[in-house]
Amino acid sequence: MNSLLGLVALLLSSATSTTASPQAPQAPSAVFADLDGTWEGEFVGYDTEGQEIYRISVRQTYRTVDSKTQEVRVTDTFADGRVITGRGQNTAERLPDGSLRLRCVVVKSNDERVTHLGSSGIAPDGEPQLVWHSKGIDRWESFRETVRGQGAEAVYSIDGVGLYGGTVIIMAGRYHQVEEASATAATAPPETP
Repeated sequence: MNSLLGLVALLLSSATSTTASPQAPQAPSAVFADLDGTWEGEFVGYDTEGQEIYRISVRQTYRTVDSKTQEVRVTDTFADGRVITGRGQNTAERLPDGSLRLRCVVVKSNDERVTHLGSSGIAPDGEPQLVWHSKGIDRWESFRETVRGQGAEAVYSIDGVGLYGGTVIIMAGRYHQVEEASATAATAPPETP
């Protein structure tokens, strides 16, 4: 039995020892690369019985600015016409063991400051995902983000759950990537005649 295990170990080590060329490590911010661009869609909250509590029209823009940082801009438009904007950063720091420490901080126009800690991993379908969480005195939330497809077919998804005060809310967001020209036009101030 030990000789069989030794043979398997020898085969595995020889298969990987000289065939792969060394690669330079990716910048930590590469973990956010699939999010780069402008996304539009709906973010919906449900109670624990599956009843819709709210629906928000969302525009999120992500832009990687350096090897550790991605800028985030968010515009939430509520059904009553209220608009809350947010600006922040996703940051990634490589730790000595090679893992990443992820952090997202967003400051909103209503003076709310949201800070999440995160991790990257593999979703149940085998694709990459980011998982975020935060915990406060009367609030906690945990959600995952995935991007599937490319270009016009890309879908950015957020799925999670949170406790706000004493209310549990199940969250789901689905966004499609929009062309930069249309995203810029939609956020530019109207021209005056």
